[in-house]
Amino acid sequence: MLDATKINYSHKKLVGKQHTWNNKQWFEEADGIVLYQHASEIWIDEISSTPPLNTDSIIRKVSSMALVEDNTVQNRLSFYAEDANEKMRGFITPSYGIDYSVRVYANGVQIPTSHASQPLFDYTNGVLSFENPPPSGEITIDAYQYVARTFSQYLDTEGKSVARGILGIDTPLFEYVIQHNMASFDVDVIIYVYDEVDGTNYWKKDVVPMILMDENRVKIQLSEAHPIRFIIKSYEITEL
Repeated sequence: MLDATKINYSHKKLVGKQHTWNNKQWFEEADGIVLYQHASEIWIDEISSTPPLNTDSIIRKVSSMALVEDNTVQNRLSFYAEDANEKMRGFITPSYGIDYSVRVYANGVQIPTSHASQPLFDYTNGVLSFENPPPSGEITIDAYQYVARTFSQYLDTEGKSVARGILGIDTPLFEYVIQHNMASFDVDVIIYVYDEVDGTNYWKKDVVPMILMDENRVKIQLSEAHPIRFIIKSYEITEL
């Protein structure tokens, strides 16, 4: 395999693109799956194609953040994002919108991607690397970090759920219909109602009426309005 192919493949994966041809720039490639991910790395909340003007509940706007030099790499060729002594990860790639592209600066002067230092930002891990030494001075970035929900928050501890989801207060009150697509399974649904006691939020199991409408839908009725988390568990029917 050509070195050019290895470089193109890796770079395009990094920015959330497919790789079809070395002569295509990354922005000419179609969007693609970067890698299969752990549940903690799967984002739930929708990301707008246009970044917010300020930090909101889903996206953290990072402005003029000074990066930390990686002292294990010579010649100032690697830096990483850190906040409160913890490495920052999960930056939003330009595959969600070109305006999410990271902007890199040295002493407040932007370093373009065409600069001789050849900056490359790893959005997943918050690492900025250079092929050649960057200009002198403090290295800072403008970027956007995902700070909202991940799928791991909604997994049950037994790990046997085959369909999961979140239903909140924006749905019609008192009644919820869940699509689950389990034609060949007997279905059991466990409901957790979101509640608050002494100022502490928690999930509690609650007894609620449940109506199995058909093999693909479950209707749940609550006695009062609650945002709920549901876990649908299935058990394969054993033939007698």
